Amino acid sequence: MSRARVRPTRPPSRLAPALLAALVVALGFATLMVRLEVTQEGYRLSAVRAANLKLEDENRQLGVRAAELGSNERLRALAPRFGLEPPASGQVVTLP
Repeated sequence: MSRARVRPTRPPSRLAPALLAALVVALGFATLMVRLEVTQEGYRLSAVRAANLKLEDENRQLGVRAAELGSNERLRALAPRFGLEPPASGQVVTLP
């Protein structure tokens, strides 16, 4: 009982597997690019957070320095060096 092999009339198309392979490669490349962008944005976000923390710390330090420079005790101590004294009576004018 031998059966003869029947050959197809035309060879199978290689276009479909080639297109599928190209689609898989393109999808893999797109996924890789998206992950790369996410990673880069993460690094940028980390750098911005670090810069923000640094600026907040600098702002705190400047606020403390401004409070020190504007303190009444400091200004009273500096006044005699510049010839400043409390106003005499009659020098103060109040407006209604």
